[in-house]
Amino acid sequence: MCSLLLTVFFGTSDFWNSTVRVTCPIALAAVACILTSRAGVLFVGVEGVMLISAFFSIAGVVWTGSIALGVVFAIVAGVVTSLFFGFLSMTLRMGDVVGGLVVHVLSIGLTAFLVEQWFSAGATIGALSLGPSWGSTGNHWLDIVAHQQPLTYFTVIGAISVAIFLRTRLGLVVRSSGESVSVAQTLGIKLVRLRYCVLAAAGTLLGLAGVTIGLAIIGTFDTSIASGRGFIALACVILGAWRPLAVLAASLLFGIAYAVQFRVGAAGQWMQLLPYVVTLLAIALFWGRTQGPAEEGLGLPNDSK
Repeated sequence: MCSLLLTVFFGTSDFWNSTVRVTCPIALAAVACILTSRAGVLFVGVEGVMLISAFFSIAGVVWTGSIALGVVFAIVAGVVTSLFFGFLSMTLRMGDVVGGLVVHVLSIGLTAFLVEQWFSAGATIGALSLGPSWGSTGNHWLDIVAHQQPLTYFTVIGAISVAIFLRTRLGLVVRSSGESVSVAQTLGIKLVRLRYCVLAAAGTLLGLAGVTIGLAIIGTFDTSIASGRGFIALACVILGAWRPLAVLAASLLFGIAYAVQFRVGAAGQWMQLLPYVVTLLAIALFWGRTQGPAEEGLGLPNDSK
């Protein structure tokens, strides 16, 4: 246990590389949830979108033999599933919570059915490297930065871009739809159209999160592949107070918890609960202390367009 704690605080390259790798899907999902939250959408279906994206990333590689096409399949699946969530919650007026639960349950049943129908021997490709492999720089910390996959850098760039976007004119329009629907309607904002566009953007990020889980971390598909990462992403949004860079830091905290879980493995069964214990503690300690969009998850008036 002492050596494990020393590893956490002082680290080896393997430990921190593992930490960053498992942080990526959580951070991408959390940034996607910030976008939807700022637009007034409580994206409860985030875990289901990640699961379907992970499935199609693996399926795409199995079918075509191309990692690039696997990424494309995952992004398309993420966008389509996110828009389907919008259709349920906004067009059919189910609401965000019910619509999200439908997407989550449907994703488990659909992927289990498709695996049985299409991949009777199992959908397995092994964890893949999604980018170039660099040589050693001679510096421990520079090696950790240099040896990451492209999606790691994209995650950081994405969080910074969202932080900047939310301060632009269009970003303020998105934020207004989450703070006050009546004010947004007075300004002539097409709320339904706007939220569908935001969900499509979030679906792209969730598709990449599915790629990271399916291709870079696990490499084989089963319906538990997401392992609660979508709901952990929602906890990161609360912990980071809906600020992209703070949410990125919160995601790293959960990434450390996952890395410790992986390192301990079967040797410490109770440590398998660590990511979920951290999630519960984060929600318990910070719920009500951070302020999200005023009308997140409250739905739209019947006359919204």
